[in-house]
Amino acid sequence: MADTKQSQKQPVVLIIRVGSWIGAEAAVHFLKRGVTVIGIGVDPTRLNSLCAALARLTPSDGTPIGKFISCAGLPTDKALQDKVVEHIKREGYLTAMINNAGAYEGPSEGASPIELWESLQRSLFESLPLLHRIRHDLRKWRCRVLNVAADDAQTGLPHHVALVAIKTAVNMLTAELALLEPRVTTLAIHPGLSLPLSLSTSSAAAATTSSTEAGVAKLQDNLLPAGELIADLALNADHSMSGQFYMYSEPEFLKISH
Repeated sequence: MADTKQSQKQPVVLIIRVGSWIGAEAAVHFLKRGVTVIGIGVDPTRLNSLCAALARLTPSDGTPIGKFISCAGLPTDKALQDKVVEHIKREGYLTAMINNAGAYEGPSEGASPIELWESLQRSLFESLPLLHRIRHDLRKWRCRVLNVAADDAQTGLPHHVALVAIKTAVNMLTAELALLEPRVTTLAIHPGLSLPLSLSTSSAAAATTSSTEAGVAKLQDNLLPAGELIADLALNADHSMSGQFYMYSEPEFLKISH
């Protein structure tokens, strides 16, 4: 049964590193569904450009466009965490958190391979302080957390090395949260085309239901682009899917560059 208080509030989605192509694409799909988006980004200039672009969105079917709220800063900053918590309370209830772990730009040129690797490792888990700060909301509203790996991370490291590290970190975050927070649905999103595979042997992850099977079949048949896949899973994923990962169809510019 739906929570009465929740039904009277507006759904809110939190997107970390919203300035990346995959973060911006996901924001568009959420806004077109009338969802309020709180977007976190490090680069204020990129955030301002994104705000201007999103302000030009127009509904195709007459439905209202959702509200976009930008927050500049790092998820590790307490001031930014306070701002995010305040926005969530003011706007509605948290329904999903999109953690773009792989949307990363490495340090300046001249860094050693060890420095590049350490910088990448730190970035992959920098969302954890914010996640723990809003953990109560995640649990209270039975939220969905999507940990996303991107195939265009600018790390300064060989592409295959960076991608393996990013996917491994995303899988670890997903599996650990699925075990620690059984009321929260956690999924991993990877680049490429594949069927969903389980990352956890827990009963919650192993369970299958008719609704889950139907959702999996839909995702498999449509081979959805990243933004659409993320929006659909963030708003509709069944809890029995927790601990699994799904793969999105890469955009053409990534296929060409690789």
